[in-house]
Amino acid sequence: MKKILFLVIFLFTYAFAQASYILLPMDVDGQREHLKAYGITYWALDQQIKVKWLLNYRGGSFLVPDTEDIRRECTIRGVSYEVLSDGSTEELLTMISSPSQNMEAVVLEKAPKIAVYTPDSKVPWDDAVTMVLTYAEIPYETIYDEEVLSDQLILYDWLHLHHEDFTGQYGKFYGAYRAAPWYIEEKKTAENLATKLGYD
Repeated sequence: MKKILFLVIFLFTYAFAQASYILLPMDVDGQREHLKAYGITYWALDQQIKVKWLLNYRGGSFLVPDTEDIRRECTIRGVSYEVLSDGSTEELLTMISSPSQNMEAVVLEKAPKIAVYTPDSKVPWDDAVTMVLTYAEIPYETIYDEEVLSDQLILYDWLHLHHEDFTGQYGKFYGAYRAAPWYIEEKKTAENLATKLGYD
């Protein structure tokens, strides 16, 4: 009787010790907060939790270990998730790895340090990237010409360029807004920075 009881307790403990997984679906029907789901993925990586990015599976879904902290973060941020058993996870990864599928499970291990190249003078609605990162709760820093020219790009893993005119012209707003006070001020600021950095 003791052996049977010990076996039952062992099997019960073993079953719960086996990690299940959380799928963060990224397809249209499965995810109600796509941007926040990216934020959960970043948050998990920042907690040193490895994430599998399931390329071409349900919109590029993410697979993370099932923990109370991750479930809580998903609930707080309104992110849809599905709990998968070990068996379901194994079947899913086997299907994705099949040569007949155009899919791949890529392991993500590190939360990148992100910089966005954008001027201080920009208004929030003028820069979709910073709006998206802020909404997704993904941390980033903004940098501009002085940081770039002082070799600070080496501090970052990922750089997103502001949609900027690099031709040396005055940009797309010159024709319609060159007399507007806000445009005159931005032009003056840009010219002063160029002069400060030794450019005509």
